[in-house]
Amino acid sequence: MRQFMRALMTGLAAAAALVLATLPARADAPEAASNLPVALSADLVEYDTEAGLLTASGNVEIYYGERTLTADRIVYDSTTGRITATGAIVLRDPSGTTVFADFADLDADLRNGLVRGARAVMGENIKLSAAEARRVEARFNVLSKAVYSPCKVCPDDPVPLWRIRARRVIHDEVERVIHYEDATLDVFGVPIAWLPYFSHPDPTVKRASGFLVPEFRQSSVYGYGARVPYYWVIDDHSDLTFSPLITSGDGVIGVIEYRRAFASGDFTTAGSLTRNDYQGSNELHGHIEARGEFDLAGGIRWGFDGIAATDRGYLRRFDFSDEDRLTSELYLRRYRNDGFADLTAVYFQSLRDDEPAGQIPIVLPDFDARHEMPGVLLGGDLGLFTSARVLLRGEGLDTSRLSLGADWQRQVILPVGLSLRGFAELRGDLFVSDDFGGIDSATELRFAPLAGVEARFPLIHESSGGVIHVLEPIAQAIIAPNGGNSSDIPNEDSQVTEFDETNLFDTSHFTGLDAFEEGPRLNLGLRYERIAPGGLDFDASVGRVLRLRGAGEFSSGSGLADAASDWVGAWSASYDPYVTVRQRLRISDDFTVTRNEFGAKLSFGRFAVSANYIFLERDPSIEAPREREELTARARFRLTRYWSVSGDARRDLERGDFVQIGGGLTFANECCQVDFLVKRDFRESDDAPDSTSFVVQIKLFTLGNADNSAR
Repeated sequence: MRQFMRALMTGLAAAAALVLATLPARADAPEAASNLPVALSADLVEYDTEAGLLTASGNVEIYYGERTLTADRIVYDSTTGRITATGAIVLRDPSGTTVFADFADLDADLRNGLVRGARAVMGENIKLSAAEARRVEARFNVLSKAVYSPCKVCPDDPVPLWRIRARRVIHDEVERVIHYEDATLDVFGVPIAWLPYFSHPDPTVKRASGFLVPEFRQSSVYGYGARVPYYWVIDDHSDLTFSPLITSGDGVIGVIEYRRAFASGDFTTAGSLTRNDYQGSNELHGHIEARGEFDLAGGIRWGFDGIAATDRGYLRRFDFSDEDRLTSELYLRRYRNDGFADLTAVYFQSLRDDEPAGQIPIVLPDFDARHEMPGVLLGGDLGLFTSARVLLRGEGLDTSRLSLGADWQRQVILPVGLSLRGFAELRGDLFVSDDFGGIDSATELRFAPLAGVEARFPLIHESSGGVIHVLEPIAQAIIAPNGGNSSDIPNEDSQVTEFDETNLFDTSHFTGLDAFEEGPRLNLGLRYERIAPGGLDFDASVGRVLRLRGAGEFSSGSGLADAASDWVGAWSASYDPYVTVRQRLRISDDFTVTRNEFGAKLSFGRFAVSANYIFLERDPSIEAPREREELTARARFRLTRYWSVSGDARRDLERGDFVQIGGGLTFANECCQVDFLVKRDFRESDDAPDSTSFVVQIKLFTLGNADNSAR
């Protein structure tokens, strides 16, 4: 609306500026208009001195900067101060707006005007037409019998997919609000909704209060449901969205989200609340989540990110989240080029039926810091680090660890291309545990040094056609003492080890500092890469760890417990943008596959599909008593230009059961998107049974969507 009237009045202003410039200066002539640069082209220009009329006729074109106005005839009446344009009026604006009209009349001060038969095509293909448009008091744009739609139309199908028809539309440029009187929403030309009055902010308003597009759903758990969001702009720095979920089976679930911005940062908090008896008693259920980050002095930032629920099945029951463990943290951080410091407190909430809450620790605190000094020792880089962590439990073991250390490394590249890197690390650990192994309190000290050297020799060959081949053998030798993993030292952060090609050359294959990788070892690997511009790219790697004896500090299923580790390898091939295939493997000496991850993506024309497979061997020592084998797949097919269908599935192959199945049918064009979604969740818990849900989401572009109305 605003673009429509702006282009219309600007074009008439150009005409006014031109004709005023040809006459003697008037005391009441608009100052801005009298100084505007314009140019006129017409078949005939006449001026009647007695009547005070200036007339331009025949292919009239007025150029006003980057704007143009064309008409069959333009007349300026100096006695009344009015300008009139008739016949095939076209106004073009650099913003992309084009306005067509049959007749236009405007007074010289540009405060009031009348246009008949007005039609406009604005940015994003938005179309607006009216039988009559008036400019009133340089503030109001009043359209009679107006029609608005962003949908495309053509001679064979002149009715847009959806449109709004109104007896009168009033645009208040001061308040920046568009008012509709006697408005009807048509879909395929059929009226489906009528309102005697409604209003919404004009396109220049980025944030304005009002209702957003609703969402409709049906679930086998809570029945039929609908969400009707209302967005409230509180002030320039905060807003709130209230979107209650109204269900036929579980009543009303109030859902709210509040956002606030400050000069130093911002935060968001959200939550829900309901009262029902799905647990057998009529009580309150809900959840809350919050996140934020703020700047302090000296480059320090503090923040929080947390979520909590009243009971185990609530979030999944009402489709808020599929997580079965919730993590909340409060942190203080500082990152610089020469190091970092991170202080964090962490709280976990388990939503699993078989996991006692008292055995899940509270981390209070977890502290890590590092300071790097490049080139200060023997030409190499020296780093100082510290780590501290305290775990508190309601039931069982409380543990604390303090670690202090330093590391050093230096890399040189010999003229033949051989890369050599020397490295060393010294670390001391202090452990304190309460109620560990039946002992009220225990204290342990550990010294954990290591040193090593790494050699890489990349061999590069460029063949015809610009294809590059890279073959790189890698060897890494590490010396470390045996011992250091006493049964009196609690292992909290290194119980699960994922050994693969990505961490083959890490100085420690443990994920944390509680466990220490003992003894001398040799890490060996070979990497190959083929790089073909515009063709098939391929890479592969393989390697293993060799020791003088077995490593009992690792679990039996980790692939690292024997003197010779499992082989780890990976390969990938891609032909952009059509096909990508990746596989990661861990294989024992007897050729037993102990880990297998396979993924593939295919995109061709209308069709896109992806699949991922994972197999993990059982590892009873880390409470994984059975194998894990799972397959997930997603597919999307564009049926026509506007219709597409999609589906996804997740199946537990070891159990022989599906975990989730979903699908969707989508219609999307330039002016709207409609999604029909269905999901079947086979998982069950005490408070959230397996469920089937249907969701309908409707987006009318440019009208009442969260993406463009609430930000």
